[in-house]
Amino acid sequence: MSFAAYPIVLIFLATACQEPDPSENNWSVGDPVLLPRAAGSWDEVAVKDPSVVYYQNQWHLFYTARSENEYTTGYLTAASWEALGDAPRHQLPVIRGETPYGCAPQIFYFEPLQQWFLLFQNKNANYQPAFSTTSTINDPSSWSEAQDLLPKDTPEKWIDFWIICDQEQAYLFYTQAHQGVMVRSTRLSAFPKGWGAARQVFDNVHEAVHVYKVKDQAEYHLIYEINQEGIRSFGLAKAEQLNGPWTKVTDEYATGTQLKFTGQQAAWTEMVSHGEAIRSGYNQYLEYDPEACRWLIQGIREEELGVPYPSLPWRLGIMKRL
Repeated sequence: MSFAAYPIVLIFLATACQEPDPSENNWSVGDPVLLPRAAGSWDEVAVKDPSVVYYQNQWHLFYTARSENEYTTGYLTAASWEALGDAPRHQLPVIRGETPYGCAPQIFYFEPLQQWFLLFQNKNANYQPAFSTTSTINDPSSWSEAQDLLPKDTPEKWIDFWIICDQEQAYLFYTQAHQGVMVRSTRLSAFPKGWGAARQVFDNVHEAVHVYKVKDQAEYHLIYEINQEGIRSFGLAKAEQLNGPWTKVTDEYATGTQLKFTGQQAAWTEMVSHGEAIRSGYNQYLEYDPEACRWLIQGIREEELGVPYPSLPWRLGIMKRL
């Protein structure tokens, strides 16, 4: 396959995610491992917003697919990252709302119900959280008809929904009005219903808040996205429990200026956006190992920003902490 024939989509893997000293935060970046397909395909413009788990010796990747006309959700599976580019791609037609729009997926296995949950956003009510379930993650046709997760009860824009659980509660994080990080909770016995009132727990973010439990520790990490004049990067906050309080560690957890390109191709991104850590497992606890974590993120060059947002050729790629 020739990379020159298509917009580039990459997948990043990052290691050594300890609480960083910003002056020492450097990341190595390799060449593309996954590309959008040819013109006319449902993922011809960009592949972005990845969510991934490793299950039964396979990577299962869900992503936002952008064609010239719409956003939908795609799925592929492969035994290795190197095989990802040749894996069959499946559009998931039920992952949408009243219009074809459905994107920003999150995948996890909810053990109490023995079901895979795919959380995503649609446009039923100015970006509404919705979900679908299956007991067979590798069967793209097995996903249930989508349901709204909860009624939208404020006029502000909600975006980038994320669920993580502890031993008693499920927590729903999202960004409101591209500014505040909101959280709601429900008891595990009521999930996926029963969500309480929203509470703001963090501020001054753009979007894409992802939360993970540090493996074998009573600590959680919140990765948030910053947007400064179109340039996106990651910040990091931490807490001892999911309901906070959350303490900022750094606004410079991963930035474009910290990227060191090690592949054969030229630098392909000047920013770091909407990533997913590679988890230690695949269940609702979303654990990861800070000593050996990896990240998938999307990126783009600054010179490519001069088009409408739906036409931005976001790429995914692999990065490691140096």
